Amino acid sequence: MTKGNSDHDLVTIKGMMVSAFVRSNFGMPASLNVLGNNLDGKDRDYKQDGQHLVLDPPFEVRQIDQFNSTLVSTWDIGEVKNVTYKGADDEDVQMWIVHPPKFDQSKKWPLLMMIHGGPHNAITTDFHYRWNAHLFASKGYVVAIPNFHGSSGFGQKFTDSITGDMATKPFIDVMKATDYMEALPYIDKTRTTAAGASYGGYMMAWLNGHTDRYKAMICHAGVYNWHSMMASDFVRGRERPLGAMPWGDQAKIDKQNPQRFAANFKTPTLVMHGEKDYRVPITQGMEYYNTLRIKGVPTRFVYFPDENHWVMKPQNSRLWHREFFAWLEKHVGSGPTK
Repeated sequence: MTKGNSDHDLVTIKGMMVSAFVRSNFGMPASLNVLGNNLDGKDRDYKQDGQHLVLDPPFEVRQIDQFNSTLVSTWDIGEVKNVTYKGADDEDVQMWIVHPPKFDQSKKWPLLMMIHGGPHNAITTDFHYRWNAHLFASKGYVVAIPNFHGSSGFGQKFTDSITGDMATKPFIDVMKATDYMEALPYIDKTRTTAAGASYGGYMMAWLNGHTDRYKAMICHAGVYNWHSMMASDFVRGRERPLGAMPWGDQAKIDKQNPQRFAANFKTPTLVMHGEKDYRVPITQGMEYYNTLRIKGVPTRFVYFPDENHWVMKPQNSRLWHREFFAWLEKHVGSGPTK
């Protein structure tokens, strides 16, 4: 039922072989669907399939709302690929690759590595109104989204594998994901960029202190300094993901702290943050921006006085996206390499 889509919020109607659920994917906003018997006028029966009984013919899935259908039909979106590569500890890591519209693999394209937040969630095939991979790709970028170690949906061991060290394995995974992408014949490795928010923003600062392979980065609401993150609204239990509280084992915290590697910062970085962000306080973005600025690293700070951890208001969202794309355009351009 769910192949190629994200299906959730299943509700079964009592006494009837009918269920309702919400379906979306990277290129389709959520819609209400029903799954049930006799929706198409066909009677069904059970048949044996190995050790299982299956319906013959299978249930029909029918979309019953059309709120966005006309709008979606006008979108020109590229192909989405699901790949697996070897990451940290030589373990399999899943990654999405989103192509731009009218993609021509005989040409060379800029790469945008999109790093999710959490870190204990994952990028699934849900439609996203803020970090929308198709929207990013539409400006002429190949977008790659690795579900690195620590992501959910791949077993508890995989999720817990970064407990006590929030940086090492995800960093390796992102590096190997970038290697995978840059080995593709249609990627211009001189135009590789990266962007992320929250934990993904943390990873932007971490990358900046550990590699100079990216030509530009975008950090939204990112963690920069674990010591000053004690101002966050979420501090109870911090010792579990980090392995210690800041006053308990400073060496362990500093090993995972982007601020401690500021001497290595070189990559031009756009920093964006909201004043009402209590999860990752705005001082995190200010610390990162001021450090870059004093070091002479090209940077820009975009401040939203009326936004929180997410940019929610329509006009603010338009500004956010204008800044996002302008930063990429400035440093790597857009579309295939001329």
